[in-house]
Amino acid sequence: MTVVPLKFRPGDTLAIRDAAGETALWGVVEPKRGGYLLKPYDGSDPRTWSDDDLDDAYGSRQLTHFPYDPRSLPKSLVEILDKTWEYWPKEVRREAERRLAYVSMADTLLSTHPTKLQAFEAAAEAVHAAHHEMWKIEDQEFAAKRAGEEAALRCRRKPTWGTADPVEPPPIRKPHPRTIQRWYRLWNSFGRDIRLLIPHQHRRGNRKPGLPYVSNATTPYTLMAEAVERYYLHMPRKRKTYAYRQYVKACEAIQLPSASYRTFRRFIERTYTEREEFERRYGRRAAYLKYGIFDRTTPPERPLEEVEIDHCLIDLIATHPLTGRPWLTALLDRATRVILGAHLSFEPPSYACLQRALVHAFWKKDLSSIDGLAHDWPCHVVPEWIFSDNGRELRSRSLRLTEDMLDFGIVYLPVKSPWLKGALERLFGTIGVQVFSHQEGTLLSRTKDFYDPVARARRSLPEVNRMLVKWIVDDYHMTVHGTLGARPLEKWLELTERYPVRPVPSFDHVIRMTGELVTGSISNVGVHYDGLLYADKRILEELRARRGGLKRAWTLRIDPYDLGEIAILDDETGQWHTLPCTDQDVSRHVSKYQHRVHKLIAKRNLAAGVRITVQHLRKAMALAEDSVRTLFEQGARASSV
Repeated sequence: MTVVPLKFRPGDTLAIRDAAGETALWGVVEPKRGGYLLKPYDGSDPRTWSDDDLDDAYGSRQLTHFPYDPRSLPKSLVEILDKTWEYWPKEVRREAERRLAYVSMADTLLSTHPTKLQAFEAAAEAVHAAHHEMWKIEDQEFAAKRAGEEAALRCRRKPTWGTADPVEPPPIRKPHPRTIQRWYRLWNSFGRDIRLLIPHQHRRGNRKPGLPYVSNATTPYTLMAEAVERYYLHMPRKRKTYAYRQYVKACEAIQLPSASYRTFRRFIERTYTEREEFERRYGRRAAYLKYGIFDRTTPPERPLEEVEIDHCLIDLIATHPLTGRPWLTALLDRATRVILGAHLSFEPPSYACLQRALVHAFWKKDLSSIDGLAHDWPCHVVPEWIFSDNGRELRSRSLRLTEDMLDFGIVYLPVKSPWLKGALERLFGTIGVQVFSHQEGTLLSRTKDFYDPVARARRSLPEVNRMLVKWIVDDYHMTVHGTLGARPLEKWLELTERYPVRPVPSFDHVIRMTGELVTGSISNVGVHYDGLLYADKRILEELRARRGGLKRAWTLRIDPYDLGEIAILDDETGQWHTLPCTDQDVSRHVSKYQHRVHKLIAKRNLAAGVRITVQHLRKAMALAEDSVRTLFEQGARASSV
C-alpha cells in the first residue's frame, strides 16, 4: 500500500499507543528525510520515526495528533477541549463562531499591515461592517424564541394574563483590537481549534460556598442530605417542598442557617441521577425495567430451534355456549415467526389448554371445516426447545414426561420478564388490534358508560376461532414481517426445505404423550377418576392378577378435553391400553373443566354428606345446558369469565 507522508510541525505532540495498550507522548523535534525526529516526554533519548511507522500507527488508530504541547495547556482550556463542540449551548457556540470570523480575518490581514495591532484593528472594522446587521437579526430571533419559551414555562406553572414583550438583545459592539489579539494568540498557539474561542462564561460566578462548611461536623449540607434521604426518597412519595420544610426545621433546631429552596432542589439534581432516585423509591428491579437497555437477539438459524409458548386473555367478549373473554394459547417459532399452533377456549390457563395447543402444533391442521381460506397452514412437527414462563401447568409432571417422550426441551424464563419472549407478546398485541379491536364486543378503549361489550357481543366462540384461523392463515402468514423482511410462511417453507422437520410417530401417540399424567389403582369394578368409572374387563383382569397389582399405583393418561376414555400403562409390555368410561353420556366430549363444573352444580343441589352419583351428574349437565341456552336466547347480560 502506498504511504502518504503526514505533515507535523516542530512543537506538535503525538500520542502513540503500543501493542500492550500503553500510550506514550512524543514531541516533534524536526522533520527528517523519510520521517520525523521525535523526543519522548518521559526523558529518554529521541528517536527517528519513519513515514511508514507513523502511517501504520495512524491507520491502526494508535496515533493521536495534538498541534501543541498538552503539558503547557492551561487548566481552563483543558476543561473546554475535553468536551465536544455540540456540548456547549447554542448561544455560546454562536459567540465562538463570531470570534472565529475576527481571528480568521486578522490572520489574512497580518501580511498586509506593518504592525499586528493595525491588522487586528482592520479585521475588527471589516468583520463588524460585514456581519453587524446579520448578527443583530440573529440575536433578535434568539431573544424572541427564548422569551416565548419562558412565557410557555410560566403558563404551565402559573397562568398569567397578557403576553410579555420579548427582551431586546444587547447591541453588537465592535471588539477592541487588543481583544482580537488575545483571541488570536490563544487560537494560533494551540492548534487553531474553534473550541479555544468559546467564552468562559461557565467559569463565572461566586466560587465560594454559600453556607458554612465544617469538616466532620453537622452542617446545612449534611442536614440537607438527611432530609432528602428520610422524607423524599421513600414511599409513599412526598413532595420536595415537604422535605425542604423538614430540612429548615432541622436547621432551626440547632441554630444553623438554611439554604434556599432552589439550592435544595439543585442539591437533589446534582447528587442523584433520575435512575438512582427511581431505584431508591421503587426498587432495583423497577429501575432496571424502566431505564435498562436490553440486548436484541438474532433469530435462530433453524426452524423449530426456539419456540415460544404463552397464554393470553383476548380483548373480546364471545357468546354461546358461555359469555365471556376466551383464553388464547399459542406457540410461535422464532426463526420463521409462523404460528405453529393455537387453542382458544373459555377455560383458564391449565394443562388442558396447554395440551390442546401442543397437539395442534405437533399434528397436521385440518382446515376443511373453514370456508373461504386462500392458503394452507403447513406448520406441524416437534420443536427442539420451548421457551415458557413458570406457570403451574408448564412445570407439571405430565409435561415433563411429554418432554422426555417426544425429545424436546423446555426453558423456563425468569419471572416477570416478558421481554424474553417478546415475539409472542407482540403477536398477542397485534392480534388484539388487527383481529378483535373492530369487532362488536371488543374491550379495547371502551368504557361501560358508553359501550357495554357484554351486551354488544355478537360472535360465538366457534366464530371467533374461525376468524382467528383465517387471520393467521391468509393475513399474518402472508404479510411481510418487519424483523424477517419476508413473509412468515415463505420463510417457513424456505428453511424447512433446508432443514427437514421431525414428525411425531402418530396422532394417537401424540394424544397419549401430551395427555395429563395421573396415577390410580384398579378396584374390583375398574379404575376410578374424578367420580367417573373406567373399565375393560379383559385388560384390567390381566393387570390386576399380576403380583402386587391390587395395591400398586398404575400410571394413567387422560385427555383433559375428552373424559370419555383414559389410557393405562402396561409396565411389562410398555404399551398403553385404552379404558372407556362406563357412562359415556356424562363423559364423552366433556372436558375436565366442564366435568368439575357439573360436579359443583350437583353438589349445590344436594344435602351435606350426600355422595354425587352419575344420575346427579346427568341432572347437573342438563341444568347447565338449559341455563346457558336460556341466557343466550334471552340475551341476558353475564359477567365476563
